[in-house]
Amino acid sequence: MVVAGRQDQGKGKPGSKWFSPVGGLYFSLILKTRKNPADLAPITFLIAQAVVSVLDANCGIKADIKPPNDVLIGGKKICGILTEKTGDSLIIGVGLNVNNPSFPADLPATSLFIICAREFDLDDLLSGLLDEIRDRYLKFLSGKV
Repeated sequence: MVVAGRQDQGKGKPGSKWFSPVGGLYFSLILKTRKNPADLAPITFLIAQAVVSVLDANCGIKADIKPPNDVLIGGKKICGILTEKTGDSLIIGVGLNVNNPSFPADLPATSLFIICAREFDLDDLLSGLLDEIRDRYLKFLSGKV
């Protein structure tokens, strides 16, 4: 896993504006997988479900998933997920807007800080999110999802 305090060269969908300033939670996971690449499409949705669950459990926030890779609150993006396959690994990049106080006017985004009017501990959120991702991924691998 790689965690960044901010990103200058983050990847997004072609043509997408990428804005990842200090205050957000930005990380990439590298997962080894032996599953058929055609069976891996649900991974991005699985990660989005984990984000939604953690936002609800830890912050009391109800979020929606906009397939294939966004988590929204009130129609504004709070999290983006990018999954790429390389060899026998998956690289899953997650950008969650946490303690960001504002966004450019042309960007329909929000953060936990804007919604809850308080700062959050990034390490605690990351820990809870990784636990949720691990649990969901193990269920996925065992066919229980």
